[in-house]
Amino acid sequence: MSSLLTLAGLGIALPFAVGITPAYAQGPDLEVTKTHEATFPRGGSGVYTITVTNTGTEAYNGQVTLSETLPTGLLAESVSAPAGWSCQIEPNSTYFECVNSGPILPDSTHTFLLRVDVLTDSPCSVTNRVGLFDADTNQIGGAEDPTTITGGECPPGQNPLLSISKSHTGTVTQGGTGTYTISVSNAANAQPTTGTVTVTDTMPTGVTPTAASGTGWNCSISGQTVTCTRSDALAPGASYPTITVTANVTASVACTFSNTASVSGGGSASTDDSDETTVTGGTCTPAQNSALSVNKSHTNNFTQGGTGTYAIDVANAANAGPTTGTVTVTDTLPAGVTPTAASGTGWNCGISGQTVTCTRTDALAAGASYPTITVTTNVTTSAPCTFTNTASVSGGGSPNASDNDPTTVTGGTCSGGNGGNGGNGGGGSILPINLNGVFTMFNNISTNNNINSPGGTNTTNQNFTKTTN
Repeated sequence: MSSLLTLAGLGIALPFAVGITPAYAQGPDLEVTKTHEATFPRGGSGVYTITVTNTGTEAYNGQVTLSETLPTGLLAESVSAPAGWSCQIEPNSTYFECVNSGPILPDSTHTFLLRVDVLTDSPCSVTNRVGLFDADTNQIGGAEDPTTITGGECPPGQNPLLSISKSHTGTVTQGGTGTYTISVSNAANAQPTTGTVTVTDTMPTGVTPTAASGTGWNCSISGQTVTCTRSDALAPGASYPTITVTANVTASVACTFSNTASVSGGGSASTDDSDETTVTGGTCTPAQNSALSVNKSHTNNFTQGGTGTYAIDVANAANAGPTTGTVTVTDTLPAGVTPTAASGTGWNCGISGQTVTCTRTDALAAGASYPTITVTTNVTTSAPCTFTNTASVSGGGSPNASDNDPTTVTGGTCSGGNGGNGGNGGGGSILPINLNGVFTMFNNISTNNNINSPGGTNTTNQNFTKTTN
């Protein structure tokens, strides 16, 4: 049984079988959204929410990369990513990327929080564009989000804009206690808060809150969660009194954990801040410095007059502390091998003469590695046939470390081998040989230092068999 669906005004009738629902497209279908709340104030910060959703009927198998170059006036501060994604972000830069090796399951949504700093001379409006790319860098999705900036000569914001800061003091020890401080501020170019402001802090397993207080705050504890509220207006550019939270730390708590506090209400968009905590004592090792290692390698032999590629990897020991400050990799290539390019995700690389220098400041956790640095080179026609290339790493709170990579060069003057060892084109002597009785002039000669085979050298004695007539 069928019926006709008529498009009004067009006189077009489409047949559809009654009771049959058109089928959805088969396969994976990745969609990207990007949003934010309220306005962003000059000199302040803001948070974008980015989602990647598979709305298809099948899993997406393969690597995908979510990346964005921020518009003028915004700097990336941090990005919070869901499980399965590995993110790289250089603080105070305009670029971030997050990679997922797959699969992305049907009906799954992956949510990212991108926090940005707004420069004091930012344009009054910007548009953020984020892209999703496959393993071959083909764009398979994306979204844009126009953003209004307030402050300065820009129109004033119409809402308050709260921010929150979470930190701890001293060392947190297994079986001991810990103290956290939480601060809430309103942006300088925003409006005063209205209504109730709520701070929520849910402690991780093994850390139990025992007390929470702050002047003017009404705080309570339920299980692992601390909640503090107040309803007095917070003026632009002002901060509420600090909230102090004390907690008991069990003897089995994880040696590192992240604690996140959030603020909402007051007419402001919600926002949060995390505090990374390292635990000492008990089963946790004492706080330590980072311990970096570097590995330098290449594939295949290099050729005189050709090119060569090196890979440099930097890792932190599994039982070390995270890096702090700037990490620097230095690679000075030998004469005859000239660096032409150097790069690696998150690295800031430069070349001066024979020396490659790459730096970065993001912390490297224990047992983790930075993305690989790739160095490409030109090999001159006079390059040595063998040489050793050394790369070193320093900074980050770690002792210096280095690694050597012996390199073999072929082609040109490096072709062939030792004729005396099988012969691939000469270079060795064919002597000793018994010439006695073959030519009279060689009779009774036991040692000759002046006769070499073609390509040979005169560095060793050539021995002959002596025969007495």
